[in-house]
Amino acid sequence: MASFRHGNYRTHLPFLFKMSQTGRVTLVLGLDIGSTTTKAALVDVTDAVTVVRVARRPTPTSVNELIETAAAVSRECLAATGAPVAAVGIASMAESGAALDGEGRPLTTLLRWNRPVDRAHLATLLTAHPSLPVDTGVPPTTKPAAVTLIALRDEDPEIHNSMRHWAGVADLVAHALTGVRATDHTLAARTMLAGRGDAWNTEIVENLGLREHMLPALRAPGERVGHTSAEATTFGLGPGTPVYVAGHDHTVGAWAAGARGPGDAADSLGTSEAIVRITDAVDIARAVAEGYSVGSTVDGRGTTILGGSPACGALLAEWDTEHPADHLTQRLAALTPESWSASSMIVLPYPSGRQCPAPQPHAWLQVFGTGDAEERTRGVLQSLVAHARWMRETADALAGSPTASLTLIGSLALHVPVWAPLAAASVPSAFRCTTGEPVAAGAALLAGVREGIASPDASILPRGTVRPLHTPDGDGDHRRFLAAVTSQLVTTHVTSQGEP
Repeated sequence: MASFRHGNYRTHLPFLFKMSQTGRVTLVLGLDIGSTTTKAALVDVTDAVTVVRVARRPTPTSVNELIETAAAVSRECLAATGAPVAAVGIASMAESGAALDGEGRPLTTLLRWNRPVDRAHLATLLTAHPSLPVDTGVPPTTKPAAVTLIALRDEDPEIHNSMRHWAGVADLVAHALTGVRATDHTLAARTMLAGRGDAWNTEIVENLGLREHMLPALRAPGERVGHTSAEATTFGLGPGTPVYVAGHDHTVGAWAAGARGPGDAADSLGTSEAIVRITDAVDIARAVAEGYSVGSTVDGRGTTILGGSPACGALLAEWDTEHPADHLTQRLAALTPESWSASSMIVLPYPSGRQCPAPQPHAWLQVFGTGDAEERTRGVLQSLVAHARWMRETADALAGSPTASLTLIGSLALHVPVWAPLAAASVPSAFRCTTGEPVAAGAALLAGVREGIASPDASILPRGTVRPLHTPDGDGDHRRFLAAVTSQLVTTHVTSQGEP
């Protein structure tokens, strides 16, 4: 099985020399447009797959700045070698995009998945298309592009009437590289405009006052967007390089880290958290009712059950801001399996509602118990792990079988030593991906596989086995977390019933 290694580009000069001797181009560039950070990874796919260089910058709020940022991190990676690139892969957050005019100029800022949207626009969509959540496998929230476009139509009709294109963030970068407007099935599926991601639904698109040609062309798994144009020099690339939209960031990371077959699951820890469960069977109506999305793997071979929570890294950052004396991030980094002891505190990690399971937009951040900063730190982490377990075990129930293997990916799994061992305690086997930017590297790897220069089955991101941390009453702690959730559910139900 191939493995990845990080390092200074000078340590990889033998690979580049070998490439120059064989004439085989083995460097691939991956981009990840994330909620917080935009990353690029330059990856070599010779006999051993190697991460040569990684670059990062904050993700901006405007379309033009997004393109400039993606170009800057690309140039930074490519400047390390000066060697040609075989392909480019682009992954991104879903449910985020912008309206463009006929010349491709932005009419809006980036309209992101986590922006506030009046739920009345969702109600308008579902009144017209009540079966849409089950038809698309996307739960009824305000995040999909279909709801965004209704909000744009009803709140900013001038912009809506001037719009000639709608593009997701990965599609915007792909267009900047190639001049072609196209997307992939995993991102299209999240719009609620394309069924399960195989074709745009003309009826719904036209009901929103659009035409299908205003949306990006929908590429099948493995199909190129196109090739880099002369404009790609701003990215440090020459013309003629194949470009692929790799897909939705969480599903790209899951595939790249080895979660590819039924029974595999990935826990993606970033600004938000996602459980990606691979299956060959699922009750879509039940899954959507529980707040899960049902889609396809990036290679189109399997079905994904995806559960998300906006409160992961975002909650830690918010806690640090509101309780700076706790030094939460520093304390988490110091927690080791050897030093761990369970907290008596429970923290319901829902500062902006709960997406799944048992979706509840009115759920709130609630702390049960008292303690010092150390106790609160362990309580926050313990509760985040408990919520992820609840998400995964609900996904297992929807799949009709337990998780066989769990892989944790993302920087938090690396920077908080005890996180993965705690998560591993409730599954038969667990791994931790050791690549710092798994989505960017995964987008590169997927592009390499699609170009035929990397093995589709043998090449995965590096991961190490995680030894589970079994605490004296781990299952009891989990039951107490679920009981606290239930108590909040009852309170929320009574409160909402009593509202005028």
